[in-house]
Amino acid sequence: IMNHEGAVSGKLLIYWLVTIILPCLVLLLPVNEIMTADLKVFLSITLAAILFFIFEQVNGTVVTILLPIAYVLILGVPAEVAYKPWSMSILWMLIGGFLLANLMEKVGLLRRIAYKCILLTGASYKGIIWGIALAGVVIFLLMPNDNAAVPLAALAYGICVSLKLERGPAAAGIMLAAAVAALLPGCFLFNTGIFMFFRLGEAATGPLTMGWFEWLYQMFPNAGYYALLFYIINRLFGKGVQLSGKDYFLAEYRAMGKITTDEKRVLVDIAILMTFIFTASVHHIDVLWGFAVIPFFMYLPGLKVADETDLKNINWSMIFFAAGCLSIGTVAGTIGIGELVAKIAVPVLEGRSHALVLFFVYAGYFVLNFIMTPMAVNVTFALPLAQIAQDIGMNPIALYSLMGGASDQILLPYEVVIYLIFFSFGMICMRDFIRFMSVKLAAHMIFTFLLLIPWWKFTGFLSL
Repeated sequence: IMNHEGAVSGKLLIYWLVTIILPCLVLLLPVNEIMTADLKVFLSITLAAILFFIFEQVNGTVVTILLPIAYVLILGVPAEVAYKPWSMSILWMLIGGFLLANLMEKVGLLRRIAYKCILLTGASYKGIIWGIALAGVVIFLLMPNDNAAVPLAALAYGICVSLKLERGPAAAGIMLAAAVAALLPGCFLFNTGIFMFFRLGEAATGPLTMGWFEWLYQMFPNAGYYALLFYIINRLFGKGVQLSGKDYFLAEYRAMGKITTDEKRVLVDIAILMTFIFTASVHHIDVLWGFAVIPFFMYLPGLKVADETDLKNINWSMIFFAAGCLSIGTVAGTIGIGELVAKIAVPVLEGRSHALVLFFVYAGYFVLNFIMTPMAVNVTFALPLAQIAQDIGMNPIALYSLMGGASDQILLPYEVVIYLIFFSFGMICMRDFIRFMSVKLAAHMIFTFLLLIPWWKFTGFLSL
C-alpha cells in the first residue's frame, strides 16, 4: 500500500481494505438451506480473487495460480476438480492460437494481408478504413480468435505515424477500425472464444459444440452490424479528411517482396487447420484440439518456421489467467451454485419471453462492465445463467452469443483490456472514444433485438 515514493497511498489502502473486508463479511453470513458453509467459503475466495483482478493490487497471474490452490486447501475441493481446466481443450487451444498468431506476425503474413486489403480498397482515408475491415475478416478466417489484436494495434499505429497523423479524429478512426477488425469478425464468423462459455457452463448444460457453418448461418445478421461500424467510423472521423496512402502502402507491400517460403509454410499449416475444422462432422473431434495441435506442426521438418523463442513468446500469463477463471466454473459446478441461482431466479423469469430475459442479461452486462472485466463477469455468471436457460427452455448457445456481444458494449477504454491496448498508443482522444462507443452500443442493440433475435426465433435457434 505504498506508492512509488514510499508514502502510504490512500487509494491503495482503500482497495486493500475492500478486498479483505468484503470476503470476510461473506464468511459472517448465517448458514441456511441456501447459503451453505461450502458456498460461503467458495464465494469468499472467489470474491477476493475478483477484487484482486478489479483493483490490480497483485499481479493477475499470481492470483490465478493461487486461486485453485485456495479451493483445494481452504474449501477442500479435490485437486482434479480445481485443476480440471488443464485437461480441457480450450486452454491448449489458446496456447496453439497464440503460437499461430506470433508466427503470422513473425513471417510478415499479417502485414502482407493488411497492406493488400488496403490497396484493394483504394488507400484513401475511407479506403484504409474499409481495407482494415476486409483484413480483419481475412485474418479471422485464418485464425478465428482475437489473438492478432496486439499486432493489429501496432500496425494501425504504424500507419498513423507513417501518414503523419497526430492524435485526433483521423488517427482515432484508424485505431478504432483496427480494434473492431481484431475483435468483431467473430460476431458472425466461427469464433473459438465462444467455447470458453461452453466450458464455463457445461456443469449445467453438458458438453456443447457448434460447427463453422452452423455458426455462420445463425449469426450472419451480425455481418451487417460489422460493416455498419466501419461506415460509422468513416462518418464520425473521416469527414473532410483528404489523404492518400497509396504510395506508402504500395512501397511497403513491394518492400516485402514475393511471398516467402516461411509465409507459404504458415499458410499450409493454416490450410490443414481449416480442413480439420470443415471436416468436423466427419472426424467428430473437438475442433479446439486442432488449434491445440496443428500450429505445432511448424516445429516439424517440412513446415519448420518456429523456434524456441516463439514458444517463450506465447502469452503464458493469459493462459494461467484463463485456467484460473475456468477453475471458478468447475468448482462452482461441483458445489451446485448454478442450481442454487436458478432456483431463485427461475420463478421470477418464468413466463417471460426469451427476448426479455436476454434484454435483462444484456443490461446487466452493460452495467457490470463498469466495475468488472468481461472475463470476471463471464466467469461469475456463465454457469448460473446457463442453468436458468436450461430451466426456461432457452438454447444456452444463443444466451452465450448474446453474452459475448454484450461484454463488448462499453463506454470507457479501461472496461476491456484489448480496447485499452489500442487506446494506450495515444492516438485516440477520450471524447472520440466515448462518441464512437456510444453509437456502437446503439447500433448493436438495434441489430441484436430487431434483427438477430427475431432471426433466431425464425430458425428455431433460440429455444431448446
